[in-house]
Amino acid sequence: LYGVFGQITGTLQLDPARPSAAMVQMDIPVSGLVVTTPAFAQHLRTPDLFDAEKFPTAKFVSKSVQVRGQEATIMGDLTMHGVTKPVTLQAKFFGTGVNPQNKKQTVGFSGTAKIKRSDFGLGFAVPVVADEVTLDIAAAFEK
Repeated sequence: LYGVFGQITGTLQLDPARPSAAMVQMDIPVSGLVVTTPAFAQHLRTPDLFDAEKFPTAKFVSKSVQVRGQEATIMGDLTMHGVTKPVTLQAKFFGTGVNPQNKKQTVGFSGTAKIKRSDFGLGFAVPVVADEVTLDIAAAFEK
């Protein structure tokens, strides 16, 4: 199964001369999750899973960044469903330039991380539905 979180906001502090000092923070509104059907999306928002009314936002805050050329390992804390756990993102620099639509300087990254749903209290239907989830991340930050 695939889903996409939309309406994510956040900040990136990045000095190209000191990329290992970078810091990133993202707020992920659970209500922004888009899946295959509206009924499935509604079930994901219930207390069985995300409990979006009680926990409307997930959050990632970086703790450290290890840079290797165009790639980085970003260690941080993910808070979801009221539970905070360490998560490691494997990120790749995508590019930088002026966004032709709004004329703002933009920097882009892609990344992946693996988490267990049950670590965050989202273990509904495990093991029938897989516990491990791969997060595929695409992020663009504007100056």
